Amino acid sequence: MRLGVNSVLFGGHDLQSAVKQIEFCGYEGIELASIAGMAEHLSDTASDQAIQDIRSMVDQAGLELYCVEAATNILEADNRERTKRVFERAAKLGIPMVTTGSAGESDNEEKMEASLKAVEELSQAAHDVGIQFALKIHYGQSIYNTETALRLMKEVQHPALGLNFDATHVGRVGDDPVQAIGELKDYIIHSHIRDTKIEQLQIAAPEFQTAGRGTVPLEAVVHKMVEINYQGATVLEIIGANDYSLEQVTAIAAESRGYLKRLFEEAKAKAVI
Repeated sequence: MRLGVNSVLFGGHDLQSAVKQIEFCGYEGIELASIAGMAEHLSDTASDQAIQDIRSMVDQAGLELYCVEAATNILEADNRERTKRVFERAAKLGIPMVTTGSAGESDNEEKMEASLKAVEELSQAAHDVGIQFALKIHYGQSIYNTETALRLMKEVQHPALGLNFDATHVGRVGDDPVQAIGELKDYIIHSHIRDTKIEQLQIAAPEFQTAGRGTVPLEAVVHKMVEINYQGATVLEIIGANDYSLEQVTAIAAESRGYLKRLFEEAKAKAVI
């Protein structure tokens, strides 16, 4: 189990506070948020000194750097250039991958074609700096379910490209998340995890994204990830908490870790029986 937290949960607080609390909660790693307008703990313009400071901060906490989330509309050229700058800074930090969604619109072939081209361009840019591009299957975008994810991996066969799997996205569009893991297992290189009211299209408030408080079949999802021998990191990604106090977001992280740690331990124990 390699369990971490996306710093977007701490979007209303500075990175030093996030790192301190993530370490305190017992996580092994962190995913840096580089999401303009939401949480920008890693800037696309970060200087070499700023990068060195982040590296030192994380190392002193004994955490791994798993990924950078740079969610944006990659169909816009300026945003793709920003993403490439994030790639460069991730590489300098020794972070193995960056994740974004595909942008576009579900069931819109014109937008799908544009998304495929954008993903191919970014996959090559990631490859050029020595990292991977983890494309997040995302509700409402061109790559939003199992079928479109398989199409992506068939049509954009790039060695730097893989999938970021989040059960809350595929589940809300009607796919069985457990079945989806089985069908996509050869391509999943990163994983986001959280809870929500999965029967609703809108992601629930942060307290209901806390692992164990929603209706996502997290136990079955974790067991399936262990079954397929998933070796990547699993990162708690909870959005919408920018107005929450540091105590509140720390409580969300701590409660989620306890719940998820138990699920992974039970799944591993079952796998060896």
